[in-house]
Amino acid sequence: MEHSANYLGLIPLLPLTGALVIGLLHMMTCTGKPLPEKLYSTLACIGPLLSFFMALVVFFHLRDMAPEDRFLSHIAFTWFAIGDLHVDMGFLADPLSALMLIFVSFIGSLIHIYSIGYMAGDENYGKFFAYLNLFLGSMLILVLGNGPVVMFVGWEGVGLCSYLLISFYTKDTDNVLAGNKAFIVNRIGDLGFVLGMSFLFWAIGSGGFDYLSLKENTHLLTPGIGFAVCLLLFVGACGKSAQIPLYVWLPDAMAGPTPVSALIHAATMVTAGVYMVARFSFIYAHVPAAGTIVAWVGILTALLSAIFGMFQKDIKKILAYSTVSQLGYMFAGVGLAAYSAGIFHVFTHAFFKALLFLGAGSVIYALHHQQDIWKMGGLKKKMPTTYATMLIGALALAGCPPFSGFFSKDEILFSALASGHPGIWFIGVTVAGMTAYYTFRMIFLVFHGKPRDQEAYDHAHEPPPVMTVPLIILAAGAAFAGVLNLPGIFGGHMSVSHWLAPSLVEHHPHASVWVELFAMLASIAAVVVGITIAYKKFSQGAEEPVFTGFAKFGYHKFYVDEIYNAVFVQPYKAIGSLISRIFEPNVTDIHVKLSTWIYKKCGKGFKVLQVGYVRVYAIYMVIGLSLMSFFLSQSIN
Repeated sequence: MEHSANYLGLIPLLPLTGALVIGLLHMMTCTGKPLPEKLYSTLACIGPLLSFFMALVVFFHLRDMAPEDRFLSHIAFTWFAIGDLHVDMGFLADPLSALMLIFVSFIGSLIHIYSIGYMAGDENYGKFFAYLNLFLGSMLILVLGNGPVVMFVGWEGVGLCSYLLISFYTKDTDNVLAGNKAFIVNRIGDLGFVLGMSFLFWAIGSGGFDYLSLKENTHLLTPGIGFAVCLLLFVGACGKSAQIPLYVWLPDAMAGPTPVSALIHAATMVTAGVYMVARFSFIYAHVPAAGTIVAWVGILTALLSAIFGMFQKDIKKILAYSTVSQLGYMFAGVGLAAYSAGIFHVFTHAFFKALLFLGAGSVIYALHHQQDIWKMGGLKKKMPTTYATMLIGALALAGCPPFSGFFSKDEILFSALASGHPGIWFIGVTVAGMTAYYTFRMIFLVFHGKPRDQEAYDHAHEPPPVMTVPLIILAAGAAFAGVLNLPGIFGGHMSVSHWLAPSLVEHHPHASVWVELFAMLASIAAVVVGITIAYKKFSQGAEEPVFTGFAKFGYHKFYVDEIYNAVFVQPYKAIGSLISRIFEPNVTDIHVKLSTWIYKKCGKGFKVLQVGYVRVYAIYMVIGLSLMSFFLSQSIN
């Protein structure tokens, strides 16, 4: 049974309204005296906070329903109808979207609050918050859309906002190029999404193109079309969620302000791809081969990114590669039909990754925008709150029990082992050890040992409470969110998995407690080894190494960007240059010159009549009046 909830549209509308109001205020004052920052920040935080409370209303409304009836819908208006394609601007809330709404709006609100301190004094303070509100509103449309077309509106919205915010510092060429790169790479992925939607509508869309109708008609999909739809949709997911081969934009996205990095990595853009695959679980369930491809691409992305993360020195790029790696875990989970495990890792990752990025922002803020970890050190005493909260985030990211990342990541690894994919499980355990190593390499180099830049260290200080309080709240989530899906081996009831069950077509592999215990102990052992190696190498301080051999290869990210530039970018630029030299002068210019020639000839013809003498114009008038009189007399007769 489906229930209506007219207030669903308010959830994305609130931050979108904030974006409109703040944007108009900023434009009206951009050439005069700027408005107070408190006005902008107040307007910016109202929408996300109200959206969070509305998300809680949705959650409690759904909770009071029977599991099979947990659907709320609202049709705002009919968007368009073309032939058999009828699309409403509609919103759908179910257990999956309700969980996403809660953490997206909650963490998005905390990032808005943190940004008040981080962006203080920026000349484009108002514009930043307008973009940030627009970003969050677009993500909420993506989550709440009742079908793939409405989802695509939010999908493109977050793509646009990522471009605007990554390239926010427009005077810096590197930032602008990073924004362009993100935008272009995501357009490649979006083409896959559009083609996937087209195939889906062609196959089964005539019965309705919302999720509920598509789910009812999935049996009409042939195996070949179903496989094509799954892979094309996954191409779109690879773009948004930075998987092989479209992951290259995300590390460069660190060019924008640090709160933007936190929002992209924790609560908005990169989670969209995982959510989309989970949302279409009813299709992937019919094509397990496509799911296997998703899982392998995910786990190989996790491995590749972990290798890169081990050698980076920019604190934000280390965290960026960790995000790509953790997204790989999530895709491994949803690819193996362990959708609840994958989505739960999205949930826990949102807390500890937002915490780590905002903690990194505090360090950068304290060191006057220094991001090189080899120029840090000893900040534990100067920034105790930032250190303690980032340590919790690091333990959660590394998957150390009992922190949240341990429960969500290990559920994915257990699903891989129990479902007969030991290769994926083994790579996942290896990546867990690598993640622990590079995460604590960062922690030790930033906070332990002696300062490597004494002047920067002397001026370092803890940021204001408006920045530290969100860190403390996120640290609590990173530490304890794992208990929400506590497995039976710890006496839990997998509450999140049971909550998500009505929204997902999931496979639950059966394995003995001993298999689960073995998978868990193997993962813990890998984490302990990774942290131990990092402790021995970096806890007492270390000098920046000169990379050689494989380390140099990893530091340069296997030269993938250079390869892409040589194989794709430069040939297209050469083709464009060739076209501009041949096509423009011989085709485009000919038409332009022909039009010019015709107008010139016509002008010369009329020029004969325009002599500039009054007597000539008088003659024209007499002739004209005579002709009019003649024709009038003829018509009367």
